[in-house]
Amino acid sequence: MTSRERILATVKFQHTDHLAVDLMEGAAWPELMEYFKSRHGLRNVDEIQDHLGTDCRWIGLRYIGPVCDDPPSPAKKDAEKMDSGLFPGASLANAQTVADVERRKWPDPSWLVPDDFREARRRWPDHAIVFGHSWMPLFWTACQEFGMEEALVKMYTQPDVFEAFVSRQHDYYMDILSRALEAARGICDICWLGDDYASQTQMMFNPELWRKLIKPYLAKQVELARRNGMYVFFHSCGNIRSILPDLIDIGVNAHLVFQTTASDMDAVSIAREFGGRIAFYGGMDVQHLLSTGTPGEVADTVRSNAKAFEKYGGYIVANSHHGVSTIRGENIEAMCKSAIGHS
Repeated sequence: MTSRERILATVKFQHTDHLAVDLMEGAAWPELMEYFKSRHGLRNVDEIQDHLGTDCRWIGLRYIGPVCDDPPSPAKKDAEKMDSGLFPGASLANAQTVADVERRKWPDPSWLVPDDFREARRRWPDHAIVFGHSWMPLFWTACQEFGMEEALVKMYTQPDVFEAFVSRQHDYYMDILSRALEAARGICDICWLGDDYASQTQMMFNPELWRKLIKPYLAKQVELARRNGMYVFFHSCGNIRSILPDLIDIGVNAHLVFQTTASDMDAVSIAREFGGRIAFYGGMDVQHLLSTGTPGEVADTVRSNAKAFEKYGGYIVANSHHGVSTIRGENIEAMCKSAIGHS
């Protein structure tokens, strides 16, 4: 099977020649880059991914807006970095009314444009291409702009003010997303969407509030991606077990990141309850296993996760987070080698 065939079969819960595997969200952080450079002479992320045999390749958006000369907000070269600059935080710290939210100026969505998806397909003809790196979350950006404590309070005490922000942020993102997905139609296989709702122990707020204030907007984003012929991978860390049925309900195809060390997110019970209904991407703990474990322990975890999902399919092996400086390169290699060797 090609990598593209393997990923698509996995999200459809079909048999594959071996486990699908990826480097979480296509990211290689400085310490990992240095490991592969010194150990194998590899010079960039493409060479690392080819060496590891990963199945996905990631592409995002380009920022073409004005250059900012303010040192705390340097010119941004991609969507993920741009977002943190144009949403600098605390812009709504004193907002008390819907009108206060509506007066806030949003960035111009035309500053973000699709990357060259056709060139990506020519470059990676046999890999699954993920349109991602467009971090424009509804809940988490609200936390950034109101302040986290104030955002959580407003969800309970002033839900109209909180939802006014969510609605406006959603409109901003849908403008960008609709143009990007149209350009990606027939080229990209997967659309990555993301937000963060939970700690490692539980949701940060009542799931009923999520269903009222977030779910309807997220459902529209998922529907747009599905209408453009793409599967949807949804990122949210921690224990989101309580809303997994809702993600299935709105058409999410895979949960990313699958953080098995979070409460109630162990592979065995998750596979038993949700296997065959939504795929899971991740499952390889970065806090302990990939940072302080041995390659043998990494291989054992790949095998145990695979066993949990063997009746259902729908499991993609990947590190549960990226950018953690303590992750050992030899453990990333063991993770990928074990996945590829598991038929």
